[in-house]
Amino acid sequence: MENVARAIAYLAYAVASADHHVDEIERKAIHSLIDEHWQLLADAEDPFGARTLDFVDKMIPALEANNMSSDEAFSHFKEMFEAKKELFSTELKTFIIQLCIRTGAAFNQMNKSELVLISRVELLLHG
Repeated sequence: MENVARAIAYLAYAVASADHHVDEIERKAIHSLIDEHWQLLADAEDPFGARTLDFVDKMIPALEANNMSSDEAFSHFKEMFEAKKELFSTELKTFIIQLCIRTGAAFNQMNKSELVLISRVELLLHG
């Protein structure tokens, strides 16, 4: 699940940073959603999804500190998704779309950049 966790972290960051700033409200929304849906991210090595949550919580500030652009983060997600499509169940894809929408709406509703990015995610996941 580490590949999936890493992909989700990149995507969550891409959505949160689409407006060139990751707000604390967005971080909390990402944390809450992953915590709420830990079952989708659990595996034999991480039966409660706790390591995944911790991983994503730590990776987002690291990406921000490295000034990674939203487009670059999305490209990383896309590359990981295309390389490991079999790990992304229908339920996980639905969760990923929810994560994008709720993260984008967490701070001052969604802007055009976030809407475009979410459309790209939907096309990638279901295309």
